[in-house]
Amino acid sequence: MEARKNIRLSRGSDRRHQFPGRQRRVNLRFDEEEHRDVVGAADRAGLTPAGFCATAALAAARGTTPPGGRVPGTAVTRHELAELQRELFAARTAIIRTGTNLNQALAALNATGEAPVWLGLAVARCERSLGQLDLLVADVDRRLR
Repeated sequence: MEARKNIRLSRGSDRRHQFPGRQRRVNLRFDEEEHRDVVGAADRAGLTPAGFCATAALAAARGTTPPGGRVPGTAVTRHELAELQRELFAARTAIIRTGTNLNQALAALNATGEAPVWLGLAVARCERSLGQLDLLVADVDRRLR
């Protein structure tokens, strides 16, 4: 599973899909150096080369932020912001799970008068989640400086 994840990350993300699919196509031709430059830029933007070219062309045509460019009002790229969003969602999920576990432990404590044996694991999980969230907040702080 980890190998598949690494392959997916190195490939890049497709741009946002739509239904029904896009019908118009533009074919591009590059020499080796141009192709290498486009692949490198696509990788930095977190996109496939085709998705990068389409997004860059539309950004130029519309006068919007190109892929890999800084999001207006920030010092981060769209890809970096999306990565941060994924990390925040993961932290949120971990905190919700921890809250559910602690709620169950409290219910068991109220019902039996004794803490469940797994309460220590739930507290440790809470501490790990908080530590991950602290690292994420420190990363955001570092990027904002």
